[in-house]
Amino acid sequence: MVVNVPPGAVAADLRSFLAAGDAANAARDWKRCQENYAQALKLDPSLASIWVQYGHALKEQNAHQQAEAAYRRALEIQPGNWDNWLQLGHVLKLQGRLKQALVAYARAYEIDPEARDPQIELAFLTRIDFAGLGPRKGDMLAPGRTRSWKFGAELGALLARIAGLRHQGSQIRTVWPAGSIELGPKVAVFVHFDPAGRVQNFTLNYVRALRETGAAIVFVSNCPALDPADIAQLQPLCAAIIQRRNIGHDFGAVRDTLRQLGLPRDNTDQLIIANDSVYGPLQPLGPILDRIDFDKADLWGATDSWQQRYHLQSYFLVAGRRALTSAAWSRFWNRLPLVQSRHWVITRYEIGLTQAALRSGLRCAALWDYNSLLKLLPPPEPPANYHAFANTNPAEEARRGHLDRIRHAVVAHAPMNPTAELWRQLLTNGFPFLKRELLRRNPARVADLADWRDVVHSVSTADLAPIEQQLRRELSDRVV
Repeated sequence: MVVNVPPGAVAADLRSFLAAGDAANAARDWKRCQENYAQALKLDPSLASIWVQYGHALKEQNAHQQAEAAYRRALEIQPGNWDNWLQLGHVLKLQGRLKQALVAYARAYEIDPEARDPQIELAFLTRIDFAGLGPRKGDMLAPGRTRSWKFGAELGALLARIAGLRHQGSQIRTVWPAGSIELGPKVAVFVHFDPAGRVQNFTLNYVRALRETGAAIVFVSNCPALDPADIAQLQPLCAAIIQRRNIGHDFGAVRDTLRQLGLPRDNTDQLIIANDSVYGPLQPLGPILDRIDFDKADLWGATDSWQQRYHLQSYFLVAGRRALTSAAWSRFWNRLPLVQSRHWVITRYEIGLTQAALRSGLRCAALWDYNSLLKLLPPPEPPANYHAFANTNPAEEARRGHLDRIRHAVVAHAPMNPTAELWRQLLTNGFPFLKRELLRRNPARVADLADWRDVVHSVSTADLAPIEQQLRRELSDRVV
């Protein structure tokens, strides 16, 4: 352990207190341990590990509240240390504050999913066992019959209920302009987040493109603060600019906005929900929106997915009057708690919205539907001989290999994410977006991304400079 002694403090004294505290700890002399660590922390209060040891000494003396305060001091210094969260969970559990203990253990698990102790504690508190790490069958809280639930899904559900109790109110901080806000029959709620609090050029281009379709733009930012220069650029484009706390992710932002502005209003015929998780548009949006026919479906998405359960992907949704005035729509948004769980947002909100609409009799459709995209796949090529294979261009081989992967998935009835695996088929058939996650992280390990620029240039005259600029900011240890 490296000890940083503050100016004016005596290094020898600090080392002496730490050594005496360690010796008392080894001898389980908790009182003496507490006293020596307390003196060390007076000399250097930045020692996170000593705050933890000090908390242990207090906990062993049943001073649980003081121990909790010590662990929280350690977390202030090292919030990303999973063991600090684990120790906080232990002392909260000893106080009978099980819901708070659950949150602490879940945070420890989130930081290090491989750590065994948080998993065991979560199994005790949730009755969910996995990988044989939970309590024994003879333990009081041991799970009964083994269930096939996924740990993450079940834990997410429990944490969501807890978080929902605390975050039911609106998280909106500011609204521009003040007073009543006029909105026409066509409204676009655009959700934004940027770690630096900036509205990047590719986002401004997207907002302009939406405005050109005749929609009144409500720009909702989940950033702690927006740069004033960016607000000035947004104001001529937007009917309203809302800044809120980033609680509940995109769906929380939409929920708060619908409540704040009283949407849908009596004159609202069409509501677009969009966000900055995509690059684009690479094609004009007007002709694309003209393809939407509310006589055929009530809720539209750009793409749909069969992963987990059928749903319209939420980065671009368009609801018509029948959907907006339905009991299912109002019930979904009115009952939506603000939850800090991406898994929960996907399973309960993105998938949940489509499933709620379908159960209520609303019709859902995608402009680029999954099954139609599969029909666009080229026929398989005949097997190449060894000489041809050895002289194949690696990029061409990557394209061929990716197509083979797609075909195998189709045969196995394994659903794919169309915005990832079928990105090429989408772009060559007029799709106006590229998912940012695809280029930034490529979580589906799509093999043929190297020529994405060539594909875009072949179908679009869009300027790629804002995208390239953002990729230079975001990418780490990879290139596309």
